[in-house]
Amino acid sequence: MSQTHPTSGPPPHAVVLQMLTGKWVSAAIAAVAKFGIADHLESGPKSAKELASLTGTDEQALYRLLRATASLGVFTELEDGRFDQTPLSEPLRSHANPCLRNMAMLFLDDWFTRTWAQLPWSVQTGRSAAYKVYGKSPWEVFQDQPDQAVNFNNAMTDMSQADSPALAGAYDFSQFEDVVDIGGGLGLLLASVLQSAPKLRGTLFEMPYVAEQAQASPILKPFADRCQIQAGNFLEFVSPGADAYMMKHIIHDWDDEHSTRILSNCRKAIKPGGKLLVMDQVVGPRNQPGLAKIMDLEMLVNPGGLERTEKQWNDLFAASGFRLERIIRTPVPQCIIEGSPV
Repeated sequence: MSQTHPTSGPPPHAVVLQMLTGKWVSAAIAAVAKFGIADHLESGPKSAKELASLTGTDEQALYRLLRATASLGVFTELEDGRFDQTPLSEPLRSHANPCLRNMAMLFLDDWFTRTWAQLPWSVQTGRSAAYKVYGKSPWEVFQDQPDQAVNFNNAMTDMSQADSPALAGAYDFSQFEDVVDIGGGLGLLLASVLQSAPKLRGTLFEMPYVAEQAQASPILKPFADRCQIQAGNFLEFVSPGADAYMMKHIIHDWDDEHSTRILSNCRKAIKPGGKLLVMDQVVGPRNQPGLAKIMDLEMLVNPGGLERTEKQWNDLFAASGFRLERIIRTPVPQCIIEGSPV
């Protein structure tokens, strides 16, 4: 007769149930971000009544939202019933650095929630759920819905605040004369790189509607004497003549066919002896936990791309005219995947 042995921790069904409620957790955090609760608590603890008055919400409903997020450690409920900040609420402040407020609010955006509801369709077809929901790619959705595009780019800027300085500090950019940041959003990564290498010249290469936002942004203004912004489509061409081409969170948006086209355009443009620097995650070994494996599902559902293993990166570089030289681990989830033209 087999014996059962007590195990530590909650039973499997309780663990799975907690996993299933993850969607509720992200929605709750997104809601407090939307209402700017962390900003309102900068001046000190406040009651649900005070916060409801400041945010135009129902006092009792807001209290329940605050109680729930306090149970997660995002806020803390004091003995007198007021709520206060915690270290976890710090990134939700509008002026925090790094800031995740826009990223959090993205989880409530209509396009985001509607596409993720179609995850089974994406698994059945292997295609972005945007085609099921909107009949077009997410990039076309952004062109048709500028407000959604602004929300998305603000969220990406939030993410860049956290990882750009770390990536810039993990590589010696002073060896180059010119660097092109392909799909660099509003320019946070390029600004960090230019800050790290005072003699380096830079070009931000972006879609026209993003380039227009970048022109209006103050991020690259301190480097105006050695930086330019160019509009274009990297599926067609990239700015030529630089000795370094970098892109962060770009290639994982695309399948192998489109990724090869983008990297091949870099190969045509790069100077002899130059370097390709792809800043993306590398999927770890089987069964090993990691953000890349969950992010990979986001790549499937929305842009239709994928996160890649080291072998997949090696194969992609080879198909595009590059040799993968090394993968540099950094303090943030992204690696710097370095390639040389062949």
